[in-house]
Amino acid sequence: MAFLNFRSPPLPLPPDDYQFGYFMDLIRSLGVSFGAIDSRAGITVEKVVSDVVQLPFGALASSNGANNNVTLPNTSFVRITGPSGSFSITGIQPGASPNGRLAILYNTTSQDMTISHNSSSSATANRIYTNTGSDVATTGTGVVILIYSVTDSRWILLSSLT
Repeated sequence: MAFLNFRSPPLPLPPDDYQFGYFMDLIRSLGVSFGAIDSRAGITVEKVVSDVVQLPFGALASSNGANNNVTLPNTSFVRITGPSGSFSITGIQPGASPNGRLAILYNTTSQDMTISHNSSSSATANRIYTNTGSDVATTGTGVVILIYSVTDSRWILLSSLT
């Protein structure tokens, strides 16, 4: 009830040196967030997430066979292309400030993708725990979701969809 009489301040127009579309998306997102706080109907996570959260999108060209110590683009959602045969990912470089970094890998090829469990083919801090004790494979087009744990010095597989 502390926010019952709260009203968001008016939001500014972008300065001339900002990309207009990006700045307007930011203003819209802030407006949705403040609107959720202003609402007497309560805040719903679905509304804020669907209206505000947009994951950066990137691409990764993989090759057939083992892909060791893969370097992802600086994005959360990665579209994989390239392989003309089955391939595996044995490890991913975590990058700067990796704790809690989310990686969604979307295999757009028709080739099977295997996520290797704790493979010694990749550096220790780049390895992946699948939580099954063995490799996890997608059949053709599929998606895996991973998060990086600094405590474990590993990527943790959260989900795999085929």
